Parts: sequence; C-alpha cells; structure tokens
Amino acid sequence: MVGIKTLGRLAVATAVPLLLAASGTVPVQAAAPVAVTAQCSGSGCSGRNPVGTGCDRDARTVRRSAEIGPLIELRYSARCRAAWVRVTHGSGGDRIEARNRSGACRSRSCYSRTLAPGHSSAYTAMVNDKGIKAWGCLYRRNGNAVCTDGY
Repeated sequence: MVGIKTLGRLAVATAVPLLLAASGTVPVQAAAPVAVTAQCSGSGCSGRNPVGTGCDRDARTVRRSAEIGPLIELRYSARCRAAWVRVTHGSGGDRIEARNRSGACRSRSCYSRTLAPGHSSAYTAMVNDKGIKAWGCLYRRNGNAVCTDGY
C-alpha cells in the first residue's frame, strides 16, 4: 500500500520536470571547460594576431621599458613560442615595433603598428621567438625611441 506522503513526493517529482519543460526552463548541466590550443607555433605565428590565434591566453610580460612615459611591454606566449609588443599610455602617431633579428626590419622578423589619433594603446603582430631573441621598441612622434631588452 502506498502512503499519502509517497504519493505526494511522486506527484512533485513528476510535475516539476513537466512544468520546467512547459515553461521553456530546462535545467542544463554545465559543460566542462574546453582546452584551448594555439593555432600557430614559432615561425608559423609570424605576422599573426596574438588575440586571433589564442596566443594571448597564456601570455606574460617578459620585458618592459624602464623609461617614464608610455609603457612598452614585450609579451611572450610559451605555448605559441612567439612574442609581440604592447604599448599603453602612448599617443596617436607613436609607432611600436616587435623584432626578432638585428639589422634592417625584414618581412617575418619585424612588425610595427602606428597608434591611431586619439588612441593610447595598441599591440603588434607576433614575431617568432623560438630560439631567437625578440625585443620591442616605441618610436615617439618627437623622435625619441625607447626599447625593451631582448628575451
């Protein structure tokens, strides 16, 4: 014989899912986080956007300028084995540059970006930093240049 309490519990257990389904509110179990994999590595990252490739997710600042004024940071992703330059507190017309070789700026070894008028921060495309030293520079509109040490 089934008691009144048991029938009540059975009714509630049956009714709740039906009511939630009818209202469009269905309990959903949270999905497990998906591991993010980088879309490039080393020389395959040259010229690519660190945010668009996911390289920014494990990035850290490995070098920064010691000058007073705009902050120049050399950012590095261990997963991507690539580096790029980020500036904050810059001025429109300032140019930042990420390099990984000495000498003239060549394709795939140097990427630059000029801050747009009214903007104070920006970042460059990435350079390969797999077994190669990289560094970054800021070239101010007034002709002054500030660079980070190599990493």
